Amino acid sequence: ELQGAHEQEKLLLTESHHRSEAALQEKIQALNSQLKSFQERMKRVEESLLRTDYKKHIQEHGSPSPFWEQELESLHFVIEMKNEHIHGLDKKLLHLETVEERNLLLEEKMKTLQQENEDLQVRIQNHLVMARQLSEELQAARGALEKEAQLLDQARREKEELLYRVLSAGDDTPFPVAAGEVPLIAT
Repeated sequence: ELQGAHEQEKLLLTESHHRSEAALQEKIQALNSQLKSFQERMKRVEESLLRTDYKKHIQEHGSPSPFWEQELESLHFVIEMKNEHIHGLDKKLLHLETVEERNLLLEEKMKTLQQENEDLQVRIQNHLVMARQLSEELQAARGALEKEAQLLDQARREKEELLYRVLSAGDDTPFPVAAGEVPLIAT
């Protein structure tokens, strides 16, 4: 019952984690889109302010000389390049954040798989020990079976010897018995 309750609680926590993770991903995406739109607005505002300041300056001081017009154009070009560079860095930052999140998830999976691997190695070791014990028991059983077969053969020979003695009891010819061999009486 405790294991069942633990498993159910584990499933509920996993589902809750997945829901929370999905909600956070949605919030992150919404915030990223808001950030992007805000940055685009900022760029438009900056460009608008520069144009407004430039037009105001022309109205107040008259048309600038060609040299200053070229300088202003080059400054606008540099500002646009810097803005593009900043936007590129923002994209790289967002990409690195997603890669970091993915790496964290992969690390968690790797830890889980390492734990499962360790558990499997322990089980393999236990199975090897059990297999060795069974092999030893099998060898012992084979040895005992061989001894039983030898004893059975010996008993069969002795039975034949006794039968021969009984049948040839009237012949008065002794049955050759090897020295040191003690006959067994099978019951």
